[in-house]
Amino acid sequence: MALPPLTRRQLLLASAAASPLLASCAADLTRYQGRPVVEVASELGVCAAAFATLRVGKAQPTEVAGRCSVAPDAVFQAASLTKPAVAYGALRLVLAGQLDLQAPVSQYLPQGYVHYQHALRRAPGDASDTVPASTLVRIPLASLLNHTSGLPNWTGGALAPAFDPGQRWRYSGEGYVLLQAVMEAVTGVPIAPWMDAQVFAPLGMHDSSLVWKSAYAGRAMHADGGASGVTWRQPVAAASLYTTAGDFARLLAAFVSDEKLCALALSAPVVADKDLSLEWGYGWGIERTQAGPLLWQWGNNPGFRNFAMVSPTTRDGFVLLTNSDRGMALAAPLAQRVLPGEHPVFRSSLLG
Repeated sequence: MALPPLTRRQLLLASAAASPLLASCAADLTRYQGRPVVEVASELGVCAAAFATLRVGKAQPTEVAGRCSVAPDAVFQAASLTKPAVAYGALRLVLAGQLDLQAPVSQYLPQGYVHYQHALRRAPGDASDTVPASTLVRIPLASLLNHTSGLPNWTGGALAPAFDPGQRWRYSGEGYVLLQAVMEAVTGVPIAPWMDAQVFAPLGMHDSSLVWKSAYAGRAMHADGGASGVTWRQPVAAASLYTTAGDFARLLAAFVSDEKLCALALSAPVVADKDLSLEWGYGWGIERTQAGPLLWQWGNNPGFRNFAMVSPTTRDGFVLLTNSDRGMALAAPLAQRVLPGEHPVFRSSLLG
């Protein structure tokens, strides 16, 4: 069943794409560490959660929690977990020599970039502006993947960098939608079918798509708690992925089993939060630990809270998908269970 459209205001406030500037205080989810996930879900009234762990690079059976009925193969909105999935595809193109991380975006979009001013309204005639090649020449492709492009998170007006690209980190959903345009220009294929054929099918992610499919109707979890939902009928590389916990665990396994791709993702980290010692690589946040770096990403669409974390060193990790605004808290005990140790990311305002 189709859900009501997401309003521009909801989109701007949705912290799936939230800039640190939109967050007023740190979340500090560390208080939930050391407790059973099922117990935390019950205490917080989480409707449905599905999570899958990775052990030495092998996905384990999906587990579920929450007060609502949820099947292990339930389909959730992945929200910003879309970004590392798209980054996987983009980095594969880099390794194949089809994309150059140091090249300016103008090399791939010499006629400029048509920017739609609403993520859900992307058809000819919808509100848009054109970013000229003279602006794109200042934006290295790499900066779209590590959020240093200077582009805003989302904007309902004309798109332009707020500072010189490469100068500092600023989370940007718009950057990933621009990356989508680059990938489409290079491959000659719209991103949704390209991801189906080049990423999801080869990895056995048969329940994943960048757009809504009618086959999801019986298994898709709807946002709980009165949140106004959205049905993604056009692909948005920053936020529109539909997936299951088991499918996303396969993506994690693929990432950490590909040494060249993983090394590339970690090759040029930038500081994202100096106080918490968090960095950002190509497609993933990076948390440094004594046991090695951890790759992570959170997702937050209205009514959905998700989180993924994986160790390239041990190839252990997990993905959590929930349909509750309180669901992010479940990530902290999962991290302790799968990747024991300090996790400053759970004190980040990004997860608030």
